[in-house]
Amino acid sequence: MQLNPRQRPLVVHFGNLLVTALGLLLLGLAAWLRPSLIAPLLWAGIPVYLGVLLPRWIGRKERLRRAAAARQADQSKWGFTCRDHAGPWLNFIDRPLLRHCPQFAGRYFYGEWLVIHDGLLLINPGQAEVDLAQRSVRYAFDRPTTYAWDGCTPKVPFYWLAIIGIPDWWEKQHRLLRLEAGSVHEQEVFWPLAHPASLVHDALYQYLNVAPVAKHEADLLFFQMLREAGMIRPLAFAYYLAVRLLGAPDVRGPTAEHPPLRCLTPLPSALPQAAVNFAQRQQSA
Repeated sequence: MQLNPRQRPLVVHFGNLLVTALGLLLLGLAAWLRPSLIAPLLWAGIPVYLGVLLPRWIGRKERLRRAAAARQADQSKWGFTCRDHAGPWLNFIDRPLLRHCPQFAGRYFYGEWLVIHDGLLLINPGQAEVDLAQRSVRYAFDRPTTYAWDGCTPKVPFYWLAIIGIPDWWEKQHRLLRLEAGSVHEQEVFWPLAHPASLVHDALYQYLNVAPVAKHEADLLFFQMLREAGMIRPLAFAYYLAVRLLGAPDVRGPTAEHPPLRCLTPLPSALPQAAVNFAQRQQSA
């Protein structure tokens, strides 16, 4: 079966929406403070729009071909495909990372980049061998792969010179859990404030069409992790509201139902008591 990736429109996308919103704000200020600037601002909008459009246009055909090939490979290997996302990929992890989510207890899902196992989230689990005839999967946790994500969406390339978009804010220390040699270990990383939350949110969004997780649950977990990382409540709520209203517009309605595979690889049943999640809770305003 030939699968085509979700269409990646050149005009109606986050980059143009972001530029349009900023342009309307500037035009409104000009109309209020100095109307003579309206015409120059309109002319300046042309190269600005081109700066967002050209990186999406040049190489577009090859990117769509690669996306279609990746979806076809997923369908052949797993029996399902994940949602399409165009990037840009700015961050990566090369080890399996974990988070304990009691709200997902009793749910099971196994994919290339995400495992949900009775309240345990495992991102980038490692190389997998799938037997669709037996409906089973084995993971090689000691043969790591690389998972990339873009941080808080959107991130928009501008003339290949800069990337504009939603900030991930300052770097700080986070404690996270990684899986190594079948055991769970704590690790300290120096990541931007929103990185742990955006990593988990991106992985869940990637499989919203097939995993037993509803969109509102992924969004609420995103808000919870932003607060755990120390983001102040009003800003965290603004981020939550953005994903709640604008995130994954192609996925609406009840939680997706997809018959899970059987995982034949033992998974950790207990997490260290000192740190049971990606980010240690911080007190903030």
